[in-house]
Amino acid sequence: MAVAVTTAGCGSQAATNGLAAARFPARPGWNVGAGHVHACPGMAVDRCAQAGSWATTGDWRDCTECLPQRTVATLPGDGIAMTLVVGRGPHAPKRTLRWPPRLRPGDARNLEGLPARIGVIQGAGLVHGFTTYLFVFFGRRTPTAAQLARAQAELAAVELP
Repeated sequence: MAVAVTTAGCGSQAATNGLAAARFPARPGWNVGAGHVHACPGMAVDRCAQAGSWATTGDWRDCTECLPQRTVATLPGDGIAMTLVVGRGPHAPKRTLRWPPRLRPGDARNLEGLPARIGVIQGAGLVHGFTTYLFVFFGRRTPTAAQLARAQAELAAVELP
């Protein structure tokens, strides 16, 4: 499924300063999607804006920037789901996030609010000057080498703003 990314309804291009949703490649075995640029909750778009996108080997069952509880609840053991939010605003991190980040099995943790069987690798920092938050969810607590390689390949092909 191909997804068009727009900035409709989010203010002028000057207000978004080149910000757009990252785009995961639409490859066999992956379902992908992206939202649009919008103001951060409680702020004006010219002060803080963000856009989310996602990719999964199953069906995406949640909103674009939600903790994907329904999506990961149905992930099989070999499944993968990822969310990526890019933005800009007053509280940008000082740290740079190397892109694509290297996924390591020892970095997988459980995240409160998700089933204990789900492993999550998180990353956050500046990428191309934008605040970037990445969550990679695996259908098992410790991802296999094949899952890591598959997720790593998808991340390596992401189009970032």
